[in-house]
Amino acid sequence: MRKHTPFSISPNPVLLYLTDALEAALFRIRYTVDHRQGLSVVLGDVGVGKTSLIRYAHAELDARDDVTSILIPTPNFNSEYAFIQAVAQAVELPPRRSVQQHQRELEALLGAEYMADKAVVLFIDEAQKLSTQMLELVRSFLNFETDDAKLIQVVLAGQLELRDRLHTKKMRALFSRIVSPTILAPLSLSETERMIQYRCTYYKIPNPFPVLTLQRVYQLAAGIARDVLRICDVSYQMIQIMKIAEAPVGVVDQAYADLQLQDEREQEAVAV
Repeated sequence: MRKHTPFSISPNPVLLYLTDALEAALFRIRYTVDHRQGLSVVLGDVGVGKTSLIRYAHAELDARDDVTSILIPTPNFNSEYAFIQAVAQAVELPPRRSVQQHQRELEALLGAEYMADKAVVLFIDEAQKLSTQMLELVRSFLNFETDDAKLIQVVLAGQLELRDRLHTKKMRALFSRIVSPTILAPLSLSETERMIQYRCTYYKIPNPFPVLTLQRVYQLAAGIARDVLRICDVSYQMIQIMKIAEAPVGVVDQAYADLQLQDEREQEAVAV
């Protein structure tokens, strides 16, 4: 029987604690889709929750009868042809020999879906990995439109380097099409506390992190959600080994040191 940890860093939508910032980002994604506005962008540092948010939104939209939702979790394509072929396959179009053929058939399909009052949404996580040519292809998708609606809705999620690229002269045309931007920031202390309590409530376990301990977790993780969960997970393992119910601050410090891959001598040097 598979076991689950309360503090897993896997991007399970069920485990996502929706902060005000994440709720706002979801609203913007829904708005873009429902009003057929085209391009939404979610940016942020590593570990702030972009992937969890994208998977949450994808699962929500994919459950709707009037939406076809496509998720590309890691766009490791070696060419723009491979990229558009993956998109075409996701909507069950046959393989073609060129990018242009794929574009024509994709536009025809999107037009048919629009006439049937169905939205097609393309989520691309780790979008900073897209080449300039692939981002230009995304821009071309957004040219599929009627007088008042985009035929495909695109959500790009990426690290802040994507923002820097979008600000360049080459990307000006794509940048100008962004209608719903979101930049995710680290959690506040109160959001961190509520996130951990949400996990404990979901798994029906007592919260093993007293107030002072959780404050230390927040300090060490600098509010980065993934790092908060990593520290809590290792700390949770340690208190189970020690057979104690709550994690003291010292356990959190040890967990953090372990995650830095420090040996005992390095830990002692840091302490001095």
